[in-house]
Amino acid sequence: MTSADPLPPPGPSPQRFTFANVSSALALAVSVFALAISAYQTRLMQSQARAAVWPYLAQGSTYAADDDAGSFVWLVENNGVGPARIKSVALTLDGKPMRNWNEALAALGVSGKTQLSLTRLSGEVIPPSLNRETGIPLIRVDGRDIARLLQGAQSRFRLDVCYCSVYGDCWLSRWQTSGAEPLAHCTAPAVPFED
Repeated sequence: MTSADPLPPPGPSPQRFTFANVSSALALAVSVFALAISAYQTRLMQSQARAAVWPYLAQGSTYAADDDAGSFVWLVENNGVGPARIKSVALTLDGKPMRNWNEALAALGVSGKTQLSLTRLSGEVIPPSLNRETGIPLIRVDGRDIARLLQGAQSRFRLDVCYCSVYGDCWLSRWQTSGAEPLAHCTAPAVPFED
C-alpha cells in the first residue's frame, strides 16, 4: 500500500464490539429475570385466590341420652372459607355399601316405624360456616333406643364425601378421620349413597 492509497474505513473496535455483546447479554438476562418474577407472581396470586375459597368438610355427631326422647345427629360442616360442591357420597357399614339410611338401619336390626329426619347431601353446595351455623344434619334420629344403637355403631360406619372448590380442586372427607385427602377429581362410587 502506498501513501496515496485511501485508507479502508475503520471497523468496529474490538473493545466496542465486546461492550455491545455484554450490553446485549445483560439486557437479555434482565428480561429473562423479569419474566421469571412475573410468572412467580402470577402463580402466587393464583394460589392466594384458591386459598381464599378453600372449603374444608368435617363430619361429627351429637348424642343426647339425657333428654326426654334421646337423639342422635350425624353432621357435615364446611369449616373452610369457600363453598363446597358435593360430588359424591358413599356409606358403608361393616365394609358393605349402603344405598340409603333405611338400608343401613335395617342392617343394624332396626325395624318398624322410626322417627327420622334426613337431609340430602349429593349434588348440594355447602356454604362456609363463617360466623354462622351451617352444619347439615345427614340423619337425625329421635328415639332413645335407636339413638343409642347409632351412637354405639359409629365405628362400624364409613362415610366418604368427595367435594370440590369453585376452582375444581377436590378433596375426600372421611368419617372419623381428621383432615381431607386431596384428589385430582371426584369419581362416582360403585354403590352411590342416595341419602
